[in-house]
Amino acid sequence: MNIEIGTNPSKRHEDGLAAISIRVPTLALDYQLDLPFAKLYERCGIPDPITLDFLIVASLCYVIDKIVPRRNTPDYWTRELEVEFPVSSPEVWGAVVHEFENALSFLTGDEWQIAFRKSDVTFFRAPPRRKRQHRRMLIPQIRTVTAVCLFSGGLDSLVGAINLLAEDDTQSVILSGHYDAPGPAAQQQNLFTKIKQQYPGRVELLQTRVSHKPVAALELTLRSRSLVFIALGVYAARAFGAEIPLYIPENGFIATNIPLTPSRSGSCSTRTMHPFFLGKLTAALRGLGVTNSIINPFGTKTKGECLVDCLNRPLLRSLVDASVSCSHGSRKQYWFRKETNNCGYCVPCIVRRAALHKARLDKGQKYGIDICAGELPIDDERERADDLRAMLDFLSHGRTTADIAREIKAVAPVSDIEKCVAMVERGFEEIRTLFHDKATPSIRRAANIESSQR
Repeated sequence: MNIEIGTNPSKRHEDGLAAISIRVPTLALDYQLDLPFAKLYERCGIPDPITLDFLIVASLCYVIDKIVPRRNTPDYWTRELEVEFPVSSPEVWGAVVHEFENALSFLTGDEWQIAFRKSDVTFFRAPPRRKRQHRRMLIPQIRTVTAVCLFSGGLDSLVGAINLLAEDDTQSVILSGHYDAPGPAAQQQNLFTKIKQQYPGRVELLQTRVSHKPVAALELTLRSRSLVFIALGVYAARAFGAEIPLYIPENGFIATNIPLTPSRSGSCSTRTMHPFFLGKLTAALRGLGVTNSIINPFGTKTKGECLVDCLNRPLLRSLVDASVSCSHGSRKQYWFRKETNNCGYCVPCIVRRAALHKARLDKGQKYGIDICAGELPIDDERERADDLRAMLDFLSHGRTTADIAREIKAVAPVSDIEKCVAMVERGFEEIRTLFHDKATPSIRRAANIESSQR
C-alpha cells in the first residue's frame, strides 16, 4: 500500500512548523499531521535538522500506523506499507534506511519499504515572537539539564524519574511526555506536580501532543507509539547537548514480552522497548550522527524489582494510585469501579498488580475489575477475558528454562540469554505468587497452582 506524504510550501502553522499531509490513495484517506511545536521550540530552541527529521518521520509513522487498518490485509495483521519521507538530508538518511526499516518492521509487525527525498520546505521556521509568547518564555525552568527521561504516566517511568532525582542531587531532569487526543496528559501532569514538590528546581515536564486531523483512527493497535515517544526524548536530549543521556525506563519482563500463547506470537505481543528494536534504532541514530546515549535502567529487572529498588519509596507509595499501567483505559463501560485508573484484567495490569504485591504496595489498590476476586469469569466468551486466559494458560503449562529461552530466541536475539531467561522466570513467579496469595480457588486451579505452594 502506497502512502503519500505531502508538504505545502505556501502553508505553515502559526507555531512555525510546516504543514504536512498524509494520504492513502487506495483508501481515499487524507490527514494532516498534528504536532504543536511551540513548547518544543520555546524550551529546546532552534531544532537540529536531522533530529527534527527524526521527529517528523517518527510522527508520520505513528499516524500511518493509526490510519491504515490491519483488517484489510490477508492475515488481518501484516500491512505492506510503502512510503517516501521528505527529509532535510536524504543522502544521510539513505545510509541508514535498512536499519530504520528493520527497527520499524520489527516494532509494528508490518513490511515497510522506505525511501527518502529532499523536502521542498524547511520543516521549521521560527515565528515572529509575540508578547504572549514572550510571557510563556518567562516560566521558571531548570537552568542546566543533565538528563532526559521518558515519562508516560506509568509506574516504570515514575520510578525511573524518582531514581534519577534521588540518586544524585546534581541531576536536573526533563521529563518528556507524549500524549494523543486526549491521552495520559492529565496523569503525567498530576505525577509531575508531586515529584516537583519533592525535588524543587530540579525537574521539568515537557509534554507534546502527536496526533492527526481529523482525529478519527481506523486502527487501535498502536505498535509504533514508542517510536514517536523516543523521538521526542531524543529531540529534547540533543537540544541540550550530544552528551545528554535519554532514559527510557521499562522493566525487562514487559520489554521482552514473550508470547503467552501461540496465537500471540510475532508482533501480536507488543515490542515497544524490546532490546532488539532499541539496538536497531540506536544503530540507525548513530548513523545519522545522533550520539546521545539511550539507556533502559530496568532492562534486567522485573516490574516488582523496579518497585522494590525505588530510591524514594515514600514518594512512590504516595503516587501509586495516580499512575496508569492499563492498556484498556477507554473501556470503562465494562468496569465495576469506573473511578479507578486501571482495568485490572489486561496483561500490563496483571503484571502491575503482581509487582505491587511483591513490593507490598498493593494495600488499598482498586481495579476496574478484580480478577483475583473472580469478577471476570475465566470462561467469559467476551474478548476482555483473553489476557487472563492467556496468562493462566502459560502458567499452567509449567514452562521450563529451556522453553522460555526458545520463546525469547524465537522473537529476536538478545545479548545475554541466560540473564534474560532468569529475569523472565522471576517475572512469571511474581504473577504466580499474586494468584497463590490472592486469587480464588478456580483461578489457582486454572494456573495449576496448589494452595500449599509458595
